[in-house]
Amino acid sequence: MQARSTDLGRRAAVLAVGTVIFLLVVLPVFRLGYVVWTEGSTQLDEVLGRPGLGEAVLNTVLLAVAVTVTAVPLGTLVALGLRRADVPGRGWWRFAMLLPVLVPQFVLGYSWTQAYGRAGFTDTILGLVWPSVLGPWGVWAVLVVNTVPLTYLFVAVGLATRAEPNLERAARASGGDPASVLRHVTLPLLRPSIAAASVLSFVLTMESFAIPQVMGTPAGFTTVTTTIYRDLSLGSDPLSFVEALTLALLLVALTVLVVIPADLWLGPRLRVTRVANPEGAPIVTPRGAAGRWIAAGLGGYLLLGVVLPLIALVTAAITPAVGVSPSPGNWTLDNFRFVVNARNAEALGRSALLAFAAAGLLTVLGGAVAVLERRRAGRVMASLVTVTLVLPGSTLAVALLITYGRWIGGTLTLILLAYLAKLWAFAHRPISGALDRLAAGEMQAARASGAKALTAVRTVALRPLAPALLGAWLICFVTALHEVTMSSLLYGPDSDTLAVVVLNSKELGRIGATAALSVLLTLVMLLPALPLWVLIRRLQSPRHPRAGGARSLAHAR
Repeated sequence: MQARSTDLGRRAAVLAVGTVIFLLVVLPVFRLGYVVWTEGSTQLDEVLGRPGLGEAVLNTVLLAVAVTVTAVPLGTLVALGLRRADVPGRGWWRFAMLLPVLVPQFVLGYSWTQAYGRAGFTDTILGLVWPSVLGPWGVWAVLVVNTVPLTYLFVAVGLATRAEPNLERAARASGGDPASVLRHVTLPLLRPSIAAASVLSFVLTMESFAIPQVMGTPAGFTTVTTTIYRDLSLGSDPLSFVEALTLALLLVALTVLVVIPADLWLGPRLRVTRVANPEGAPIVTPRGAAGRWIAAGLGGYLLLGVVLPLIALVTAAITPAVGVSPSPGNWTLDNFRFVVNARNAEALGRSALLAFAAAGLLTVLGGAVAVLERRRAGRVMASLVTVTLVLPGSTLAVALLITYGRWIGGTLTLILLAYLAKLWAFAHRPISGALDRLAAGEMQAARASGAKALTAVRTVALRPLAPALLGAWLICFVTALHEVTMSSLLYGPDSDTLAVVVLNSKELGRIGATAALSVLLTLVMLLPALPLWVLIRRLQSPRHPRAGGARSLAHAR
């Protein structure tokens, strides 16, 4: 009877989660294709021949390739470099590498324009300006800065779960130099992780919107996502709507062609189920100049890529006008007084409410898929959840708007549904990785000892999973708080988020106000993220041995 009850519960869970996936993903994408076919098929030739469309598609693909071939090797080098024990402050650098991810994309892009553009920080202080910061080169540089941490995390996870220190020692003892050991032992073990990082970098760059919109559009550099935004927000030609739907469907096709084969090939190779640590302790390197050079390189990357642009953003927020020297005598809080008003406070409240609701629901949904994917139906769900992560946010927004817009268009509910569809994998992946590290027999032992199902889950599974659950919640909260791609397409008169307010302020040319809003949004991001990160690290410390199974959460994004 107990086995039959458990089996019925699993079937009910599969049905419930499958229904949610169908409503959030399958049905909207199907509706998108149906509308394109029924309303745009007669005009498809005219749409595909519109000026600038082919250029936008080519720019998108070339940008994705350029970012991938740059960010993946850099992220791999960072992960390999921070593996060395002789890097000064290695633990701090591992956290500092996440800073570009914690800063909203459009804030990072806008801060670069304030740092390196004309009348920017370096121009005012040093007389140095980068004319190409607005355009394809600037978009490429900022996307690389934003993507390197993600590729670093993938490779770091591979080093934590797949590295074999004893094989490396054996190769060194056999006369191999460090370069040969890296080429013949370490990198072959990391190939699945590097390939997964490459796929993720490619598809996330294809669907990026904020940085191309902030830095590319003013210079006439268009991508598929910025073209969709222009068609839906500014286009008055009836063909603009059909063009937006066609481009959204094109991104779906490109994403599926890249992700599905990669997920089928990489999935079994990336899964690691061993509970114990890899045989042999990591190789300890003596103190030397190499560690200091690695620390210096990381410091230069973060200084030029994140710290200096954020300093420029702050100075733009506290100076009265463009080109004014940021000396203390010119500092003012007028920009902050201008943006701290009831309307923006309401937008911040809506952003926080959406982020809290999305993070809580996604943690539950991600945990459900992580548990169910041990069966065949669950594995299909896990693949669908992964596809939604890399589907362009603009595509999901358009699909959800077509499907549910007549009932809940312009409301926070529609934006929340978009967050759930897009960010599901951010909650699923960390929890799934932590479950892989749990001892398989502990739950059975608890049930055999007389514990009920909920009691066994609470006492055996939830405690070691606490870092993974908290980390999944944090990742979803931070990502939802600064999401702008879907929000900018779905918001209504009373449902704009703070990220949308910042984007609209930038497009109106309010430099000081935009900088002040960007500073406030970044602070809102960092204030909850830093203490929660410290709590996660404490839960993973040796004083919490039951949390060791989720140790890889710090790299689970």
